[in-house]
Amino acid sequence: MFMEKITTILLFILLTVSAYAQQDSTNNPAIYTVKTEISELKNRTLECKVRDHTILVDQPKTFGADDLGPTPPEMLAIAYGSCVVSTMQLLALQRNLTVKDIFVAVEGSIDFSKALGISDANRAGFSGLNLKIRFHSEMTTAEKRSFIQDVLKIGAAVDNVDHPTPVKYEIID
Repeated sequence: MFMEKITTILLFILLTVSAYAQQDSTNNPAIYTVKTEISELKNRTLECKVRDHTILVDQPKTFGADDLGPTPPEMLAIAYGSCVVSTMQLLALQRNLTVKDIFVAVEGSIDFSKALGISDANRAGFSGLNLKIRFHSEMTTAEKRSFIQDVLKIGAAVDNVDHPTPVKYEIID
């Protein structure tokens, strides 16, 4: 059983490093470049493409849209929560821990006052995110807390939300 897990970990690492190295021009096998394309479809619906996946992003009908997909802030909450789950899976695999039935709920509120031109007092995005994390493991409560703290230190999307990320833009023709 132990050797099977080690073999799985090594195979995962080799495949991941190989795939990442082929995608990144710096030849650093630990760098994974993300490229997305977002296009306006109709009304307020957006078509978002990443690798071989297409996701629709929209706004609720109460905002005058068609409600064909999650909103951008909802996608951010999904990205954060799914990063926590994926990182838990990876860390458990690396540490040879049994972690199952992972569940993460992410909740936050947005004040639209700035977007509506009412007030600049509050930020335009989430005022904060609250996570509820549940998983089954033989870890003690203290070990679970420590494990989650480690997860929150190494998750990529978590890091992008928890720490400022420089963003550059250019207008193209």
